[in-house]
This record gives sequence, C-alpha cells and structure tokens, in this order.
Amino acid sequence: MFGRSVLMDQTVEHIARHYGEDDRGNDAWIEEEPVEVEYCSVQPLDSVEYLTAAADQTVSRWQFFGPPDMGLKGTDWIKADGTTYEVDGESSVARSVAPFLTHTTAILKEVKG
Repeated sequence: MFGRSVLMDQTVEHIARHYGEDDRGNDAWIEEEPVEVEYCSVQPLDSVEYLTAAADQTVSRWQFFGPPDMGLKGTDWIKADGTTYEVDGESSVARSVAPFLTHTTAILKEVKG
C-alpha cells in the first residue's frame, strides 16, 4: 500500500518512450500519451553550468520518488510543475520490509541552453 504522505504530494505525468519508426518510416523516439501518476515527489539535487565559446548550458539533476508499480524506464520522461525531465540512467524499485515504503526512485535531468 503505497500512498499518502506529506512528502509524496505531487501528481506528475509519466511519458513512456521507446525507439521505433515514425509515421514516415524513419527511426525515431516514439512518445506515448502522458499518464498522470499521483503520490510522487521531485526534489532538487545539484546543477552544473557549462560556459563555452559555442554555448552556455545548465544541467540540473533531481531526485524522483514515485509508486513502485509505475513502470518507469531509463528512456522515459517525467513532467512535473510544467517542466519536462529526462530519466538519467535506470530507475529502480527500492524495496522495504514495510510495503508502504517500497517506491520507484530515479535521477532526473533537466538541460537548459
């Protein structure tokens, strides 16, 4: 029973993605329709600013927590509070002896610039 917590108070959109063919027959990332997922939390971790002659870029990382049965994969996106994040690496299910503590966890990445 995973659910209500003052820390898990966000509803996010899970955008599943897979590699396939677009409607013109080209290899492309295919995005599924977003699915709302309740009882999530997106928390800030760190950010790095890259300054080069060609471009300036900021990469921010966020910690994601969600229900254990959401099926999050390393190719998916999470949209929270109007921002779309990439899953950075693979997600995992953190298991616990208390079923209500078992959850999905992942690092999210936002790139600007």
